[in-house]
Amino acid sequence: MMKAFRRNCTLLAAIAGCALGAGAVHAQTYPTKPVRIIVPFAPGGASDMIGRVVAQHLTKRLGQSVIVDNHAGAGGAIGVTNAARSAPDGYTLLLGTAESFGIADALGIKLSYDANKDFTPIALVTRVPSVFVVNNKVPAKTLKEFVTLAKAQPGKLHFGSPGVGTNIHLIGEMFKSRYKLDMTHVPYKGGSQALTDLIGGQIEIMPSAVAASIARIKDGTLRPLAITSEARSSQLPDVPTMAEAGVPDFVVGGWFGILAPATTPTPVVKRLEKELEAMGSDPEFKDRMAFIGGEGSVLTGTKFAEFIQHETERWRAVVKTADIKPE
Repeated sequence: MMKAFRRNCTLLAAIAGCALGAGAVHAQTYPTKPVRIIVPFAPGGASDMIGRVVAQHLTKRLGQSVIVDNHAGAGGAIGVTNAARSAPDGYTLLLGTAESFGIADALGIKLSYDANKDFTPIALVTRVPSVFVVNNKVPAKTLKEFVTLAKAQPGKLHFGSPGVGTNIHLIGEMFKSRYKLDMTHVPYKGGSQALTDLIGGQIEIMPSAVAASIARIKDGTLRPLAITSEARSSQLPDVPTMAEAGVPDFVVGGWFGILAPATTPTPVVKRLEKELEAMGSDPEFKDRMAFIGGEGSVLTGTKFAEFIQHETERWRAVVKTADIKPE
């Protein structure tokens, strides 16, 4: 019996060794065919641009083609669902965003995917802060002056967003709550419509992605008051941060990260983490992200998972305070 026990132990050890060896081989050989990144929005927007930059840099690092596959619709839910249902083999990845991983959960939206259970977070690749901009009819030259103006005219000022539940909307509500301002939210069907009305004076203020408003800021059509990044933007070096403008603990914005379907093999996840982390240190990648309005260092693995959890809790508090209901 003892001999049989020893034979079984030897067999189990061999099986375990083979499994470990297979994992190592998988990590060394992956990828052996093109990899796709599902971007859950239409071509041309910030998500698409960021996805394509990531794909181009990953192509160089992985030695295989990495392509962007746009799956637009339902505010990103269609693309995220398709990614969740894809084979967990490392050949289908997802460009996740603040709306799909954090805000949707905070809003209590019923989705066909579980953001916590259906994905493995791999790397946060960039964050996109917002800049509070006003039209030239607004006399406030600083954020503090705008707060004073809004308090003096309760219920008369308006802030715009690309729609209910977008990160821009929630940033506006967070600002309102911080100063207990009585302003009306005006949702639009996209950021360009909101900016058009901001310029026309139909609304007075809006937190906007830098890339979307920088041309209007530089030609003087819109006036920037403060940016929601930790440090000043290289694109707008003269615009103070929220902290510098007197609003502490207000580093917020959109974010973009790479996730894989749950149960993707650990060696594959580790390989992707390694390459994405190295990509984040590439000066060319940093420059291209800065041009789009992205900034910040790459966070991988558990740090990225913790980041998502923190964001979800932050937005849940904003949603509760503002009593936001999903459309």
